[in-house]
Amino acid sequence: MMARSAFKTPLFEPEGRVVSFPCPTSARILAERPRLDDSQRVDLDRLRWLALRSRLAPKPNLEKACFLLAGEKSTSLDRFATCFFRGLESHARREMVFYRPGSAGVSDDEVWLVRLLDAWRQGDQRAAAALIAWRVQPSHQRWMRFLAEGLVGALN
Repeated sequence: MMARSAFKTPLFEPEGRVVSFPCPTSARILAERPRLDDSQRVDLDRLRWLALRSRLAPKPNLEKACFLLAGEKSTSLDRFATCFFRGLESHARREMVFYRPGSAGVSDDEVWLVRLLDAWRQGDQRAAAALIAWRVQPSHQRWMRFLAEGLVGALN
C-alpha cells in the first residue's frame, strides 16, 4: 500500500518561469559566423540548385565520368555539377548538408564549398587540394579536384 502512495506524489513541480541570462559562448559563435558577400550568395544559390538537380541523376562511375569529361572540349555546367555533387554524396567523409536555394542560413558544408570555389578562382591549387582532402575520402580526392576545377571553370 505504501508503494502506491509514493507513485501518486509528483517528484518535481515546475514553477513555470524561465530565467534568461547572457551566454558568452553563443555570442562568440554568432559573431564568428561566416559572412558571404553578394557574389558569393549568388554562386551559392546556383550551386544549391545544381546540387538539388544532381540528386535526380543516376550515380555515375566517378572515374569513367571524369575520363569522359576530360576528353570533351566544351562540357556543360550541368554535367560537371552532376558528377561533382554525386561524387560528394558517394565519397565524402561524412554526409554533406546543403540547404534549399534562397535559404538565409549557410551550412558548414556550404561555407566549405564557397571557400573551394574561391581557392580555384584565385589559382591557389594547394588550398583547393587541402579543402578537398578535408572532406573527401583519399581514394577519390584526385577526381574531385578535377571536377571542382571544371565546375569553377563552367560557373565562370
